[in-house]
Amino acid sequence: MAISTIEKLYLRYRVSIFRYLYRIGGDYHLADELTQETFCRAFVSLKNFRGESALSTWLFRVAYYVYTGYLRGRPGEHNLPLNNNIPDVNSASDPSRHLEEAENRRLVRLALEQLPVDYRTVIILREQEGLTFEEIGDILGKSPATARVTLFRAKQKFHQLHKQLEGDDHD
Repeated sequence: MAISTIEKLYLRYRVSIFRYLYRIGGDYHLADELTQETFCRAFVSLKNFRGESALSTWLFRVAYYVYTGYLRGRPGEHNLPLNNNIPDVNSASDPSRHLEEAENRRLVRLALEQLPVDYRTVIILREQEGLTFEEIGDILGKSPATARVTLFRAKQKFHQLHKQLEGDDHD
């Protein structure tokens, strides 16, 4: 039995799309649901794909629109609370170092949570998914230069929030 095009797309990109949606929203079940919605919409829209970008870029764009559409349906919830039970994949042998790393991960999640969706998206796609500014621009419907500026501003805001949260914890 031959595998369909959409099944191939799903098998190849589901982990990346899920990871993006999980990182931007912080909820495992929501990310799973939105991943399924992304591939459903991609299946329906596949005939309209013109090949002007890579398939992966197009799928990330679909996922971005699925996520922002989800937020639009939830007025006042532009920043979803990130799940504080994200599994620790980097276990440290030194207990004090482990606690320090866990606290830093918590502060990173809290700072990311407070960023606007576009800022979270550019940070996740560039720093964690390794996408180019051209790809990020395609996903957001912006030029590569605008994607670069958005990342710069997002990092500035992230560092400001992270520093503020560090200060709040030491008070």
